[in-house]
Parts: sequence; structure tokens; C-alpha cells
Amino acid sequence: MSKSSRYEWRDQQAALQERMKGFLANPNSEQMEAVLAEMRAYADAAQSGHIEIPQRWTSYN
Repeated sequence: MSKSSRYEWRDQQAALQERMKGFLANPNSEQMEAVLAEMRAYADAAQSGHIEIPQRWTSYN
């Protein structure tokens, strides 16, 4: 996986996590739709090949 692919994947993950945090902080239908839209965008990007999802990764959290 190239460095730019890794950054794209990381950016997609960060956007999805921020949407999820927004929903958890204020669970309403508008926030839920935003989370679903972000998840659909992530899935579409992965299916079309615009982002590469790593086979393995190490989390240091």
C-alpha cells in the first residue's frame, strides 16, 4: 500500500469517526443520516477502487 493510499484511507476513517462522534453526542435522525451517508461514501470509494483498505494494520491507541 502506498503512502498516499494510506493517507486517503486514514482520512476516510477520520471523517467516518467524526460523523459517528457527532451522532453519539446528539443522536437524532439528521445525525443518523449523516453517518449513513458517510458510510455509503466510504463503501462506494472502496468498491470503486478510489481508496485501498489495508489487509492488516497496527493500532497504537
